[in-house]
Amino acid sequence: MAGVDRTGSGAQAASAGAGAPGTLHPHVRGRFIALEGLDGAGTTTAARGLRGALERRGVPVLGTFQPSDRPIGVAIRGHLRADAAAEIDARALALLFAADRLDHVAATIEPALAAGHWVVCDRYVMSSWVYQADSCDPAWVRRINDQAPWPDLSCVLSISPAGAHARVRRRADDDATPTDIYDALAVQRRVAARYEACVTEGLPGVVGIDATLAPAAVVEAIVRACADAGLL
Repeated sequence: MAGVDRTGSGAQAASAGAGAPGTLHPHVRGRFIALEGLDGAGTTTAARGLRGALERRGVPVLGTFQPSDRPIGVAIRGHLRADAAAEIDARALALLFAADRLDHVAATIEPALAAGHWVVCDRYVMSSWVYQADSCDPAWVRRINDQAPWPDLSCVLSISPAGAHARVRRRADDDATPTDIYDALAVQRRVAARYEACVTEGLPGVVGIDATLAPAAVVEAIVRACADAGLL
């Protein structure tokens, strides 16, 4: 979950959108879009592409991610590395994720929405549901995250665990990106099953997106999902 390089184009970024530089719409609340999926599903690439697609429509956008780049999120990333110096209790890690999420909402997401920006978040509540549930009681994981506001749309990027795992390994080989504690193929298989269950659970605003498509086609599918949900 934390192995992706989110510096530069992947870091938090706001734009007023094409054709409306510096323009905010404080009288219209923004929309909140979360992108979810296995490590290697392409959530970071899709988030970047979605920001661009929305900006071209003149939509002001904030791009962000979880774990966040705030103090709790930074601490989490250190514990997620497979080569972390010390192992942390799984329950404590789940609580850190929940705490980072609430802090991130209060400091970053909610102010942007209130100012009229759309927020595109690379991973959100569902990531805790499916990843922390691998080592903690799933019902408890949901309870400790129940204060986090639900997104207007959650797009789950679907890919086979083997395909996602192969992408993660290529990424690690290409740019020395450190692997994290969730990258094992066996873990990916269990997480994929939980994501699939979330898509079929009937949760509000949750849709599946084929992550095996070309990146541009994935973004097009997400934009269509936004339109189908009445957000555009």
